Amino acid sequence: MRTARAVCFAVALTAGTAQAQELPPGKMRDTVQAACSTCHPVTRFTALRKGRTGWIITMNSMIDKGAVIGDSEFEPLVDYLAEHFAPGK
Repeated sequence: MRTARAVCFAVALTAGTAQAQELPPGKMRDTVQAACSTCHPVTRFTALRKGRTGWIITMNSMIDKGAVIGDSEFEPLVDYLAEHFAPGK
């Protein structure tokens, strides 16, 4: 059993590292990784192309569903998403 758990843990760490590498560099990269990829693979939200208003609506919806994002993180997180995952990007 310990071996199987160790393998699962190693796979989870590798997957988390690969996902973090898919996110563009930026001040909120780690916050996006922590807040969003807890429930979604990174590709689920990086494939979306939304303007700032769209990301605000999405983030409020995710918070309503249980995402943990501090008040001081909300605007910078939306800025990061709107900068990197906007229409035409």
